Amino acid sequence: MTTFPNGSFTGDSTSIHRLVGEVQRHEVPAYRCSPSLANRALSVSLAEDVGRLDPSGPGSVFATDPRRAAGDPVPFLPKSRLWTRDEQRIAVERFARAVADGELTSGPAIGEFEDALAEFLAVPHVVATSSGTDALVIALRAVGVSHGDEVIMPANSFAATENAVWACGATPVLVDIDPVRHTLDPALIETAITPRTRAILPVHLYGRFADVPGLAEIARRHGLGLVEDACQAIGVTGVGQHSDAAALSFNPYKNFGLTGKAGAVVTRDAEIGASARRFAYHGFDPERKNVKEDAFGLNAKIDNSTAAVALGLLPRLTLNNYRRAFLAKRYIDALEELAADGTAVLPAFAPDHAWHLFGVQVAVGREARDEIQARMRTIDAVETDIYYPVLTHRQQTPLHRKHFAHVALPWTERVHSRVLHLPLHNNLSLSEQDRVIEALHAAFRATAH
Repeated sequence: MTTFPNGSFTGDSTSIHRLVGEVQRHEVPAYRCSPSLANRALSVSLAEDVGRLDPSGPGSVFATDPRRAAGDPVPFLPKSRLWTRDEQRIAVERFARAVADGELTSGPAIGEFEDALAEFLAVPHVVATSSGTDALVIALRAVGVSHGDEVIMPANSFAATENAVWACGATPVLVDIDPVRHTLDPALIETAITPRTRAILPVHLYGRFADVPGLAEIARRHGLGLVEDACQAIGVTGVGQHSDAAALSFNPYKNFGLTGKAGAVVTRDAEIGASARRFAYHGFDPERKNVKEDAFGLNAKIDNSTAAVALGLLPRLTLNNYRRAFLAKRYIDALEELAADGTAVLPAFAPDHAWHLFGVQVAVGREARDEIQARMRTIDAVETDIYYPVLTHRQQTPLHRKHFAHVALPWTERVHSRVLHLPLHNNLSLSEQDRVIEALHAAFRATAH
């Protein structure tokens, strides 16, 4: 993301965070927007009609009510509304064009998408992959993780994080989280380092940036690789700037989702970028297909057809991130009473967050959390979720029991037992959000008696 002086809009999470406050106060200055393709849709509103960024304004950029009956459920993540109708049309047209041209697996859209993403993220090297999981495997391999190594990581993530470590022949070493940020606690890292440790793998949980600068200092001191699992954090300020590499995901359910699984490795290091590019495509020399430079590799490049769709949808990336940030702030404002009386813990409205998920902690614990979730579902027809319901060290496979039977992670386990995720997606309407807010307040009142 190109840096501009004051009065400019870069499209990263810091600038979006600032814009949300300005829109709420009706004090949006005249911005000059970064020319990045990812900013195009939002820059139109900034330049031509700032009022559209306000949910109460005419022609608002926020989703309108889906016109269901009053008692119909508010879904947690409606599959049919991951994209707007216009985004669906663009995706179909772009895919159809790739089919007509016969450029399905390889083609020019891949390089164009990588270049556009690199410009937005202000990193020189982007390798688009066939999934976020593949991006993690490739990034870990590129920093030297191999058979017999150890990788330090948190336990409160999707299985892809640990699976990428296992896929490299390495072993995850689990470390507890910071109680506020809910990401790897740098203060606990050094006690987990052994002669076999090769890398640190922080996760930007729910889109909140981990303390990567703090982890980077430890990694440098001990000669370790540092790879960010940024699969939930596209657009967050700092991603890819302090580490060896970062992995992104474009799964359809992410902030920036495509027609199937896809991802990317981003890095400032030319050697790591070149290694990732070779490993993503069978170990081939990028300039000479079928000629190997590395002994082996994966078939893990993004398809040209998927990259073509990505190019069509990329102009809406920061607009969608703005929508999510505004909705997150609206949740925080509306639930402030629960936080003030100590019955709930809300996430901070922070400038280093992409708001992939919105989690509320029920202060009194798991039993009340589960009761609140059940009541919202049955009484108010509001769906909530508990993402990653089983922590890595609580999985019951022989492999997990062997490595993690005696692992205790007090803060990870405490937060996990209390968190409840509320609906938050690109096309959540304000009327739906109001129903979620009302249902949550009612559920807390009911469980208090």
